[in-house]
Amino acid sequence: MNTQQDIIDIFSILHDGTIESWTGNKEKLLLKVGCLYLAELIDKDFECFYVEVEQIKKIEFFAWMNPIDQEQKIFTELEEIFKTELEILSAEKSEDDILIVCNQHDTAFEYCGGKLTINCESIKIFDERHNILKIDEFDKICKQYWDKCGRN
Repeated sequence: MNTQQDIIDIFSILHDGTIESWTGNKEKLLLKVGCLYLAELIDKDFECFYVEVEQIKKIEFFAWMNPIDQEQKIFTELEEIFKTELEILSAEKSEDDILIVCNQHDTAFEYCGGKLTINCESIKIFDERHNILKIDEFDKICKQYWDKCGRN
């Protein structure tokens, strides 16, 4: 299994989804990701997915300061990284890590988004009932949504 490619695939498919909450630690982190437009394709009452990340070797959030001339902040503790909701924009490989580009819309914070860097041993995606989804199944759900959009 290519964990790096799985991370890229999962977060790319969750484009426009929002990391709403988290539980756990760097051994086993569970992220709740709201992504209604994909979740409801599994069940009309679903609104989210769960992403389980295990054995995190590196996780940090490089904040985009607002205004830009403020002192740069890089968060390394889970409590700091996920203290506000992060909207997922894209994911890409960067050396040994994965960069997940995020927006942040809460004006109570001094940053408007940033880059979430992650390196871990494994990642899994679950539907709202905590049923595991294989990456290819998750990709089919995404393609189903975009194919439907193309027909409208």
